[in-house]
Amino acid sequence: MKKNFTLPLTADLPGHKDESDGADSTDRSRYANLILADTQHINHANLEETDDDDELAQRYKAAVDKAKKKAFRNGAYVGAVLSSEDCCSEEYSCGVFEDAVFDYLEKMTILRDCGADLVVVKNNSLLWQMRAAVIAGVQTGIPVFVTVNADEDGKSENEVDYIAALITLQSLGASGFGIYSTDGIAELPELLQKIFPHAEIPLIALGNFSQLDETELRELAVSGASVFLNTSENKDDTSLSVLSSCKSLFDPEGEKDSYAAAVESEVFFLPENIELSEPIECDYGMSEDLIDMDDENINSVFIQLNSSDDVTVLSVNSNMTRLPVTIHANDSTTLEAALRYFTGRLIVDSRCAVEREELEALCTKYGAILY
Repeated sequence: MKKNFTLPLTADLPGHKDESDGADSTDRSRYANLILADTQHINHANLEETDDDDELAQRYKAAVDKAKKKAFRNGAYVGAVLSSEDCCSEEYSCGVFEDAVFDYLEKMTILRDCGADLVVVKNNSLLWQMRAAVIAGVQTGIPVFVTVNADEDGKSENEVDYIAALITLQSLGASGFGIYSTDGIAELPELLQKIFPHAEIPLIALGNFSQLDETELRELAVSGASVFLNTSENKDDTSLSVLSSCKSLFDPEGEKDSYAAAVESEVFFLPENIELSEPIECDYGMSEDLIDMDDENINSVFIQLNSSDDVTVLSVNSNMTRLPVTIHANDSTTLEAALRYFTGRLIVDSRCAVEREELEALCTKYGAILY
């Protein structure tokens, strides 16, 4: 089970210039709630013995212990960094997904046992990899902050929409969601303002904040960021990457709108009444059916799942639709497989043979909408 985790709020924004004690005001880590251990590039591929789990654990422990010394002076938590670059394949399949979950699970278990309080998974542009990290984190019990690299339109290099990623990951159990603007820090405020009304978890602003003054950092807080991750490449002891948390200063009117389904490239905010299509059978010609649905007077594609083979077909064709997807399955095994492997957030038809209690449990586990 995922444990609850909240960074305590600081009184000041990161980089607050308190020079009364004669300290170096440029050392923003003095104001950090959490120090990140330099674990991002420690993996089997970089070890002398590629299958040596003991060496991996030793390297992780050394990095976490180094961060702990600095965190102790601040009264801060210690986090670890993993990178999606450790997932070698960009081609998605159910088997590749399970390999990624296992890899994250192995690393997160070691990091948890080394004393890390949370894990930040960086450099993401594929939603299935982000989902694998969150599922592993929930299973391990360590909070996971996931970050996505997005351009000024909120799209990753693999065309993942950043709001669709947020909706999917926060419903799945992510503890925080971060944004790194590939077009520069100047684009972050607008990206944050657009996503904040839909965020039920802390939003993280990523960037090299070493040269930003307090006014520029405050603009990010006004836009919705409550956590700041410094991505400076400087590795000396006084400028380790840090997370600092402050109370968000952006407070738009109205409640959070997160009642939405998603596929990789798009998020769908749902009406109260969902108009379903006629049932679509899963076969290798279904991509044309999904495309044709865009022209019909419906607001959700309705897909009948009869077996695990159908789940495989759905998982490789899901991005052909520009409508939210509702699934119907009459056995819990097929339903869970669909929820696990679908790259997005599904709607589940409650008019099925699966017991209501089990149905609700599966939807809660995978962040689906029960309709």
